[in-house]
Formats: sequence, structure tokens, C-alpha cells
Amino acid sequence: MMVYDATARQLLDDYQVFNDTVAELAAKGRDDLLRQGVDPAGIQSRVEVDLRYGNQLAQIGVVCPFERLTSHRDVIELLDLFSNIYAQRYGEGSQAPEAGVRINVIRVVSYVDHDKFTMQPTQAEPRPAPNPARWRECYYPGIDGAVKTAVYDVAGLEEGHVVEGPALVETPRTTYLAEPGWQITIGRTGSAVLTRTI
Repeated sequence: MMVYDATARQLLDDYQVFNDTVAELAAKGRDDLLRQGVDPAGIQSRVEVDLRYGNQLAQIGVVCPFERLTSHRDVIELLDLFSNIYAQRYGEGSQAPEAGVRINVIRVVSYVDHDKFTMQPTQAEPRPAPNPARWRECYYPGIDGAVKTAVYDVAGLEEGHVVEGPALVETPRTTYLAEPGWQITIGRTGSAVLTRTI
């Protein structure tokens, strides 16, 4: 969508396609959040566009200061914002309005603000982990042959447990690996810190 047609020296003056696209995307984003059980009163949206000069490959993402285009004033504000961001990224004077300005992408970000979660460091004293759930043979870079490796289930570990490598800690979503010379310290809520010991 041409926002500024340099050949005709004309600003976009038909806002229906832009506004209809934004409305459709906003409705889809809202519906997605409602299906997840989000409180409708908390749903917010933000309009973003990717702009570029003419047919240049470099395009810049811009957060629109408005949700709908209603006037030439809105178009000029969007062009000024794009020009300023472009200059910050590529240097003042690099702007090329003579090539025209086009919107390549219209995005509507639908979201809900949540309370910020502050991570707290563990307060637990480090202590050795209990016996592993099982053992398995694993191969490590720089070591010839298989190495007997302890395998732990994260459900059997508590905050502060230290697992000496070589070891694996299996969780429902991932597996932590401590190669020989490394250790895993279990933190809060199943988090882990890997530390080199040699």
C-alpha cells in the first residue's frame, strides 16, 4: 500500500483498506484471547506497520500512534515517525522520500497486561542431590568411549540440590545436561544453574 506516491506527489487518501485490515486483525486477535479465557475488559491492541522507501529491501517496523487512519494529518505523522526511526538506524540524510513510501506489512498485536513477575535468587543452601533414578551410557566431545551418566527426575530434586556431572536432569519440558566438569544447581520452580567446576 503506497502511503506516499512520489510520482504523483500524493498522500494516501483512501483509508478504507488500511482500516478494514486493522479491524479484521484486531477482531481475530481478540477472538484468540477470548478462546483462552481472557477477561474481555483486559484485552488491548497495538497497530504496527512495516514501511520502506520505494522498492528498497530495508524496511522498518513502526508502532502507529493511532489505530485507524482518519486524515492526511495521520498519514504525515506516520511518515514523520518512519523518517525519524530510519534516520536513527541508518543515519540522518539516508531517508529517500523521493522513492515513495509504502506499507509492506500491517500487524495488530493483541495482548493483556499482567503483573510483572520478579525472579528471586534461591535462598537454599547447596547440598548434594539424592541418588539418581538410573544410569545410562552417554558420549561427550573429547572423551573416547561411553561415560556412565547419572539420570535424575526433576520431581525428585529440591531447591538447592547440586547434581555433579556427568548427569542428566529430566523435566516435563526439557532435559538439562551437565557434562563432565560441570554441575547443575536446582533453583526455584525447577529452574537450574549450570556451573563449570574445572
